[in-house]
Amino acid sequence: MRARDKGFKESIELAPSDWLFWRDEDFNSWRRQHDFPRIVEFLFDSLPYFSLWLSEQVGLTEEDLLFHGPSRFIRFYGEEVTYIEHSVGVTLFQEIPARKIVRYEFIERGDADKVDRFRVLRQVRFVSYIDWAFSRREWAFPNKVKDIRDIARFLTPSGRSCQTSDFLNSHSSIQFNIPLFMPSVSIESLRSKHLVGAPPMLELLKLGGGGVEVANGLIGEKNLEFTNIDNLTLISPIITSFQSVAFSTLRNFKIVGSIHAMTFHQCSVEITVSNGGLFSCRFEYGDQKIDLQNSKLDRSSIKSRRLGLKLSDTEVLDCCFKYSDLFTFSSAEKKSFHKSAKMIFSHLGYPDLAGKHFLLERKSERVNKWEVFSDIKRGVGIRSRLLALLGFFWMLLQELYWGYGEKPFNVILSSLSLIFTVSIYGYYGQYSSTYGDVLASVMYSFQSYTNISIMEIKQASKGLKFTGAVMSFFGLMSVGLLVASLSSKSKNYN
Repeated sequence: MRARDKGFKESIELAPSDWLFWRDEDFNSWRRQHDFPRIVEFLFDSLPYFSLWLSEQVGLTEEDLLFHGPSRFIRFYGEEVTYIEHSVGVTLFQEIPARKIVRYEFIERGDADKVDRFRVLRQVRFVSYIDWAFSRREWAFPNKVKDIRDIARFLTPSGRSCQTSDFLNSHSSIQFNIPLFMPSVSIESLRSKHLVGAPPMLELLKLGGGGVEVANGLIGEKNLEFTNIDNLTLISPIITSFQSVAFSTLRNFKIVGSIHAMTFHQCSVEITVSNGGLFSCRFEYGDQKIDLQNSKLDRSSIKSRRLGLKLSDTEVLDCCFKYSDLFTFSSAEKKSFHKSAKMIFSHLGYPDLAGKHFLLERKSERVNKWEVFSDIKRGVGIRSRLLALLGFFWMLLQELYWGYGEKPFNVILSSLSLIFTVSIYGYYGQYSSTYGDVLASVMYSFQSYTNISIMEIKQASKGLKFTGAVMSFFGLMSVGLLVASLSSKSKNYN
């Protein structure tokens, strides 16, 4: 039986001037002893069926969560993950045993071939808690996907408290203020004045505060998951590549220097980078506000609901901005995301990338119009629904015909399809003058569409005469759309 002391609500702090100069192993050992136990307690106490999930992961133990921190075992992957312990010790002489040096890896399915390269000491395949919960949604959660989405989203720290209005010495927390955890208040409890418990809350380890500046601090391989690193300025910090930060807050966090190959998973980020850059960094599913000043954003990716990116004298190279959210989708949010990305690339002088996000923006707008029409729960009048439906079909036609100017090849394909369709009509139409004549049917359709006379064909069918007139109009319009599409890269996307 587990002993629960509810210690996960207490506030723990470490001064930046202290922990930034500890050795990595000393810092991680301190957290294993003083911080990770209360976080694991919080997860056992708060997350539905957490004990059952752990019992189903063959070979995985609670000690693993306490040793590595629980974030890697609960975060969303969307697939099975392999955890391995492998030896990297070497020796120059066979008679002298190699020094035991153990490293740890979390390998996703796409990198499974890496396992064969290691001298594996221990290997465990597991499904993370969020992925497991999604697969058990039908019986484990009253509201199914909605409950899982709320839990996953609220693991991104949003709680913030401070005694002053400037939030320079604020505390951060994870708060499950979601319907699944909301207490039910009855008339009897109000009459008896019985206090109803609040939703679960975890106070994060405070590692920042006060807006202090620290030069040459060592982040290295310190495990910074579930931490509050707000209001901190690091000047030329030492950060090991492939560092990962999850479920943490980095508000008013400033870096003078560079960060390489760092992953921020479900973090509340308000970061300013100056005189350096972000290289091969990943921002996943969190709330990001990134300010780059006289820096470089290179080979980095942002996968989130919103794109908060501010650039000043900054170069952007080979970056990927993708709208994504956990277990939910909003066409309005996706439209806003790609609109921001479009404007960023347009300002930087990348018309191809700006056009790509412009097309995605318009597609999201089309989907949003369909949602307005089809969603019965929306308080929208009949007139608005019909206008939304007409707008949806009009945008769909433009998307298929010329991709809003971003797909000129679509104009050619649409033209060929129209010519082929009318040719079939002329070939099989009994009242057509080109009935049964393949060459004449194709030639009549081509001449009508392009307004180029090659051979004289007098069409007897009134329907085909009218169709030919309509095709003439579409032919002229298609030429204009094709020219506009080919020159669209010079247009202003702003």
